[in-house]
Amino acid sequence: MTTPNKILATLNASAFAAALLASTSIASAEDLNVKWKGAPEFSSADGNYKMKIRGRLFTDWATLSDNDGKIADTTEFRTARLGVEGVVMKDVKYKFEIDFAGNKATIKDAYVEWALKPISIAVGQYKVPVSLEEQTSSRYITFMERSSMTDAFGFSRNVGISAHFAKKDFTVKAGVFQGNSGGNAANEGRTYAVRATYAAKIENSLIHVGASAFKRNNDKGDVTNHYRQRPHLHLSPTRFVDTGSFDAKSDTFFGAELGAIMGPLSAQAEWGWMKSQAPAGGMDASFNGGYVDVTYILTGDKRGYKGGAFDRIKVANPVFEGGTGAWQLAVRYDVIDLTDTVAAVIGGKQTTYVAGVNWHLNNYSRVMMNYSNSDINGGAYDGQKIKAFGMRFQVDW
Repeated sequence: MTTPNKILATLNASAFAAALLASTSIASAEDLNVKWKGAPEFSSADGNYKMKIRGRLFTDWATLSDNDGKIADTTEFRTARLGVEGVVMKDVKYKFEIDFAGNKATIKDAYVEWALKPISIAVGQYKVPVSLEEQTSSRYITFMERSSMTDAFGFSRNVGISAHFAKKDFTVKAGVFQGNSGGNAANEGRTYAVRATYAAKIENSLIHVGASAFKRNNDKGDVTNHYRQRPHLHLSPTRFVDTGSFDAKSDTFFGAELGAIMGPLSAQAEWGWMKSQAPAGGMDASFNGGYVDVTYILTGDKRGYKGGAFDRIKVANPVFEGGTGAWQLAVRYDVIDLTDTVAAVIGGKQTTYVAGVNWHLNNYSRVMMNYSNSDINGGAYDGQKIKAFGMRFQVDW
């Protein structure tokens, strides 16, 4: 039982600790720098230590219909993340984020990185190095969802170790990964991945070229693969192309990338090929998918680019300063083909046309509107046409 004396002693100790902390803070205030990057970033005067609270909140609404009528009219928190990132002793970086969307807590990035130049070594959970759009943060992607192939082919975060080379306009990242923070297999399969990019700068324009590949082994005892995909909105209750589970022990991906920024005009395209390796005596199955899109910023602002991926749009005239913000128009052609008739895997082919409008109120918040039209050929939903409209209200810090 807690006595009054114990409570008083605890309060006295707390008061003493607070006073000591306050005196230390006053003494070292001149050594602390604070600057705002969506949220306050604290750093020591010599730059050896940094820390920033980070997060993002995406609130989505969508309505979808197929040949039989409306199938969804609903909302969700697509992302609700909170985390921290920083630097310890100048050359060791860290990042940790948890996503609370979907009424559950999911660890996203959780890693430490020894940041040397031009090579850095990262250990922990983070994105497997594959695909231009996968490596572009969801804060900066043009449409509400990434291309169909990134989800259908299971691009994700895994626990691993990787080396990253970056010098001038070149980047190369390669690593070995095994499982993720939510995995529970006793013997997890390994993924070997590599991605390389080059950015050619010509006057005020930038041309990006890149390629990536990975070899992914199934967990021990798992002898099936399964690929599937929704229409171009996460709120769809149905995945209209779906291979179902079929015999496989591993899969191999190769993808090619192309992007460009020419003032307010930008474009990007990717195509990927996935080959699923069957057990002995079986038949391998092959699938493919990709996209091409074009975007134009009416207000003359420019897309950012950094380290082999697209980055934040810096708004020249934010709304809070009396400006119009940045207005971006975009169109996309997207396709995912999950049918291999020779291997007798008939998942169907989904072809989607997407139009989008993004209003960036400032550097850290935007409103997104997407309209998409998808056609299904083959598979269980052959002949279906899905029309969808969605909105996102986004802020990050």
